[in-house]
Amino acid sequence: MAGIGIVLNPHSRSNRKNPERAHRLGFIVGDKGSCHITDEISQVEALARLFKERDIEILGISGGDGTYHHTLTTFIKIYGATALPKICFLRGGTINLLSNNVGVKGTPEAILSRLIYQYHQDLPFRTVPISTVQINGHYGFVFAMGFIPNYICAYHDKKSPSYWDALFLMLKGIIHSLLNTRWAGELAKRFDAQVTMNGKKWPFSNYVEILGSTMSSLGFGLKPFYRMKEEQGKFQVIGMSMPPRSIIFHFPAFMSGKPIHSEQLVEMTGSSLSVEFSEPHSYFMDGESYDPVKRLDVSAGPILQVIVP
Repeated sequence: MAGIGIVLNPHSRSNRKNPERAHRLGFIVGDKGSCHITDEISQVEALARLFKERDIEILGISGGDGTYHHTLTTFIKIYGATALPKICFLRGGTINLLSNNVGVKGTPEAILSRLIYQYHQDLPFRTVPISTVQINGHYGFVFAMGFIPNYICAYHDKKSPSYWDALFLMLKGIIHSLLNTRWAGELAKRFDAQVTMNGKKWPFSNYVEILGSTMSSLGFGLKPFYRMKEEQGKFQVIGMSMPPRSIIFHFPAFMSGKPIHSEQLVEMTGSSLSVEFSEPHSYFMDGESYDPVKRLDVSAGPILQVIVP
C-alpha cells in the first residue's frame, strides 16, 4: 500500500483549541503515512503534487467544511485526469456538516486510530460515494445565494462562534421571520435572477434563496435534499420565491426529508445550472463566501470515495 497523507488546517476552531493535534495525529499514523500542517493554499498545492508523486492511497483532511472545500479543490486541479485517493474526513471544525452527512463521528484522533487499525489489519474500508459540484473553478458540496449566506455572515460576525451560536441564530431567524421584523427582512433580502437548469428555465425572476447540494442534510435536523441519497453525479437545487414567514411553515417537510408543494418554490436535480443576476450577487460554498458575480455556472464534479472508519 502507498500510505496515508494527512492535511491539517491549524486555523479551524477545533484545531485551534488543540494545538498539539498535529503531533498526536503524526504519532498515530506512524510509519504508515505523514501529517502536514498547512497555513496557506500554496502549501496545499505542494502537498497535492507530493501526494500524487507518491501515489498515496488515502487522503485524510482535518478541519472544517471550508478546509475540505479548499483542499479538495486544490487536489482535484493538481491530480487532473488521475484518480484521486480515497478521502477520509477527520473533522476538526465547528459544524462538520460533511462529516456528519457521511456518518463519520468522533475526534480526529479517534477517527484516525480506527482508520489506522483497519489499515494495519488490511481490512476492507467502508466507503460512501459523494458527488461534488464545480462553480467557477471551485469544487464542493453545498452552495447558496440569498438568506443562508446572510445567515453565515451573521454567524461569523460573532467572536469565536460555536455550534450553539449557530443554533441560537437559526432560532432567532425563525422568531423574527414569524414576527416579520426588519431584521428578518434584511436577512432574507430578495434578489432578481434568471435560472436555467438542465436547459429548462425556471418560472420565477425574484428569489429569497437558491440553494443546492449533493448531500441530503443541512444540519440541525434539516433534510431538504431528499433525492441525493439515490442520485449520484448530480445535485439538487431549491429556489424559493416566498416570504420568510412562509418558509418557516414548510420546516416540517424540510426536517422529514419530504417534497415541498408550493407555487412559490421550485426544485430539480441535474448536472448543470446557470444563474444570471440582474446585479452582481455574492454566493456561498461550503462555509465560504465569494465576491459578487453577475453569473454563476454550476456543473457536476467528480465523485469521491469517502471512507467511514
